[in-house]
Amino acid sequence: MFNITKCNNTIFGNFVLEDELGVRLLQRTTRSLTLTEAGDRFYQRAQQILNDLEEAELEVKQSQSMPIGTLRLDLSSTFGKLHIAPALLRFAVQYPKLNLNVSFNDRLIDLIEEGIDATVRIGLSSDSSLIMHHLATAHYTTCASPQYLVQYGTPTTPTDLLQHRCVNFIFPQTGREPEWKFEQDGKLIDFSVDSYLRFNNSEVVLEAVIQGAGVVQLPKFIAAKAIARGDLQPILQSYATQAGLPIAVLYPQKRYLSAKVRVFVEFMQELAIALNHADIVD
Repeated sequence: MFNITKCNNTIFGNFVLEDELGVRLLQRTTRSLTLTEAGDRFYQRAQQILNDLEEAELEVKQSQSMPIGTLRLDLSSTFGKLHIAPALLRFAVQYPKLNLNVSFNDRLIDLIEEGIDATVRIGLSSDSSLIMHHLATAHYTTCASPQYLVQYGTPTTPTDLLQHRCVNFIFPQTGREPEWKFEQDGKLIDFSVDSYLRFNNSEVVLEAVIQGAGVVQLPKFIAAKAIARGDLQPILQSYATQAGLPIAVLYPQKRYLSAKVRVFVEFMQELAIALNHADIVD
C-alpha cells in the first residue's frame, strides 16, 4: 500500500520537489494527504523506474543471464488468445524465474502509464516513443462454410458479393466496419460489402460464419484452423491480395533493453517463424 505520509517526507520533501517541477503533487487538508493526478502519474513512473532498477541489481548480484522479475504483457486479443497464449506455457517453463502478468485487449494503451513491458499488436503504430520489432504480416482470406456455398452458390468475382449474405467486423474504437481488400491485375481493390450481420468481436464473427451465416473476410490467422478442419472454405482466391497488416512487438524506448523484454522478443520471433511454416502468417 502506498504510504502517503512517508512519500511526503522522503520524496516530496517539504514542497521542494513540487517547487522544482512547478506542479502540485499532493492535495493537503488538515486531516489527509492525497495524490493529485500529476502526483499519481509521477509516482507510477517513479515506481516503474524503481522496478527496473531492482531487476538490474538482482541480475548483477546473481551474475546470470537468466531474466527474473515480473513481465507485464498486453496482447492483441484474438491473435494473442489463438496463437500466443497456447505457447506461453513453454515460455514460462523456459524462464522459471519470470512471473507473467498478461492482459488481452485491442484498445490503444500507454505502456508506460499502465506499467506494461511489451505489447503485441496488429497494424501500424503511430507512437514514436515505442520501439517496434516486426514479426510477420497478417494476410486476409475470404471464406464461407461449405453448407452456405451449397445453398447460395460460390461467388466468382468480388462484385458477386453484392448478391450474397456478408458478415463483417466492427472496430470497437470507431464503430466502423472495414472495406474488404482484393487485388486484380496488380491493383488493390477496396470493396464495400453490404453486410447484414456485424459484430465487434472477431471470434464471434468467425463462429457465425462457421454456422453458415454468410461470407466473411478475415485475417488468415483467425480463420486458418477452421479452414484446416474443413469448417470454412476459401473463395475468390484468384483475387487474394498481398496487402496485409503488420504483426509486431512494441515496447517503450529505454537506454537499455531489459533481459525479460529481450527474451520475449526472441520468443515471439521464433513463434512467428513457426506460424509462417504452418501457413498462418507470412
